[in-house]
Amino acid sequence: MHHIYTTPAFVIHSTANGEAGKSLLLFTRDFGMLWATAQGVRLSSSKLRYHLQDYAFVNVSLVRGKEMWRLTGAVEGDRKRTPTPLFVRVLQVLKRMLTGEEKNEKLFEIVEALYNLPFAEEEAEIVECIIMLRLLHSLGYISKSNLLEIFLLNNDFTKEVIGEMRKIKTIAIKEINNALKESHL
Repeated sequence: MHHIYTTPAFVIHSTANGEAGKSLLLFTRDFGMLWATAQGVRLSSSKLRYHLQDYAFVNVSLVRGKEMWRLTGAVEGDRKRTPTPLFVRVLQVLKRMLTGEEKNEKLFEIVEALYNLPFAEEEAEIVECIIMLRLLHSLGYISKSNLLEIFLLNNDFTKEVIGEMRKIKTIAIKEINNALKESHL
């Protein structure tokens, strides 16, 4: 008998698999990045088909098979939002930077905070700098410094944090670009 694991997840990418199945790249809280297959979800009668769209936030039930994970269920997350272009870019960066299954709750919390964050369009560039600093720090590409500490301490987006980022945006962008260059991606 197989154990069923239930965990929150973001659907990063999906591709057709077989006649009516899908292969899903999921970023999960408990297992990190993983591929899972879902049988029959592309059928018009499937109850799961609308929950498993790219960039969706869902609670998934998974079973570990001999060679791969199999998705057995999915329920929409607490908040259903239309993904912003910034959110999609962040998920694409994760897709490039994460390989293999490795639990990283801190990284998941950063992405979840962005998903739940309502922000004005004119703040998108500032929020992107903060998110990328946190993401790259969580992955070990940016070390903590006195200048960046306020952005790396927690996942809050207070007016103070956003105001401080406005002051050092060019320095933050240099740090982010250097970290991405060092990652060789």
